Amino acid sequence: MKPQPISPYGNSKLMNEYIAETEHRINGLNAICLRYFNVYGPRQSPKSEYAGVISKFIEKMINGERPIIYGDGEQTRDFVYVKDVVNANILAMESEKVKSGVFNIGTGNETSINELVRTINEILEKNIEPIYEPAREGDIKRSVADITKAKRKLGYKPRYTLKDGLKKTIEWYKKR
Repeated sequence: MKPQPISPYGNSKLMNEYIAETEHRINGLNAICLRYFNVYGPRQSPKSEYAGVISKFIEKMINGERPIIYGDGEQTRDFVYVKDVVNANILAMESEKVKSGVFNIGTGNETSINELVRTINEILEKNIEPIYEPAREGDIKRSVADITKAKRKLGYKPRYTLKDGLKKTIEWYKKR
């Protein structure tokens, strides 16, 4: 898709990609940009302003509390485990062939927020119903990474399924 940022945050990220590509063309600087989708994993603080939905849901559900879903829960995200993101970074740094470009780093799979709650419940062996609140203005309905280019040029391949990554993340939260 052609980038069309709808916020100053998104616009600033796109401008950085343009600057990196310009530096590559003009000065030969190796500049590989990785666009991370919804990264999750151990050590992510659910208290942070930038905390992902997974850390917030896990913390609540471990404690028997109901997670809050904004909207109907059918909105989708591409959740990528942190070790897959680390692997993508290593592949980009060590690439002999690729000197510049922008690559999506995700799994290529859409997961609804409702499905996320069901999966966390399954792992925790609980049946906690979410609380539904009105959708937040500006929230996107669907988000999924097209990782074709990252696979082809960097050799990137996600190794963790959502369920596997959630199990590892939940294990960590239970030990804290």
